Amino acid sequence: MNYRFFFLAVFLATAFFLPVLAFGQGANPEVAGFTRDAKTNERLPAVNVVLTSMADSLKTYGTSTNARGFFSLTVPATGLYRLQLSFVGYKSAAMQIDVPAEGYNLGFVLLDEDTVALDEVVVEEVQERVTIKGDTTEYNAGAFKTNPDASAEDLVGKMPGVVVQDGQVQVQGENVRRVLVDGREYFGDDPTAALRNLPADVIARVQVFDRLSDQAQFSGFDDGNSERTINIITTTGTENGQFGKIYGGYGSETRYIAGGSMNIFDGNRRISLIGLSNNVNQQNFANEDLLGVLGNTNRGGFGGGGGFGGPGGGGPPPPTAAEVIAD
Repeated sequence: MNYRFFFLAVFLATAFFLPVLAFGQGANPEVAGFTRDAKTNERLPAVNVVLTSMADSLKTYGTSTNARGFFSLTVPATGLYRLQLSFVGYKSAAMQIDVPAEGYNLGFVLLDEDTVALDEVVVEEVQERVTIKGDTTEYNAGAFKTNPDASAEDLVGKMPGVVVQDGQVQVQGENVRRVLVDGREYFGDDPTAALRNLPADVIARVQVFDRLSDQAQFSGFDDGNSERTINIITTTGTENGQFGKIYGGYGSETRYIAGGSMNIFDGNRRISLIGLSNNVNQQNFANEDLLGVLGNTNRGGFGGGGGFGGPGGGGPPPPTAAEVIAD
């Protein structure tokens, strides 16, 4: 017997089969599968796949699905594992699997969409309060908070650069001579009466500018006698409507005040009804303003001067005043 041939054959057999046995014993099992949308059955790429050993939670292995929704994950040993799949917009899927030596094929794992009802979204923006357009300063009325019963006088008093004091309105230190409503005359040359009898909630914007005198407007030449003017732009829909207010009060020594106003806007027509009765020496327009109204052929009205009775004054009976102005 040729021992040399025998030992050579054993050596060759050992050299060939030993690596195969070593590879078989040391090969790591594989966990694989596909992910799809449970509703549309479309493949889901970039799904996060995490495998955690149940025996030792510190041993965690992860990967993600490819463009075909396929994933393959190799683990170092057989045993129980917790598999978790997660993807943005979908509910996470979790399961426990027992991985054998030959590996574990999950097949298709279906993920359900995660529908979340969002809370109401409020978009806030800072309102622009003042804008400059050439020689006109324009205020956004909605940017200034007033009480529900506020008048235009209360509103303009909150605007920067505007001062209302002792019945006089000043803008940047100059007295306001005229108040327009939508570009038309309102209460003639009495800006205070116009502002006091117009409610703030019908105002959209307030413009301030220097208006040419009547003579300059007629001739077309600026004579330098401009008037500081406020033009009140009303909200949409106000050009045809009615609005007004009533008020009253009673105090000690039988002092009282009661009054009201009614405004009727009908296209280009502006009709205002004003009534006032009191014994506290209160007027909502000057006597000269009333006389000017009565003397104007374009307006009609009636009224009485305010009373001057006071404590111990012995004045005339409680006064009343009423005026009707139609433009």
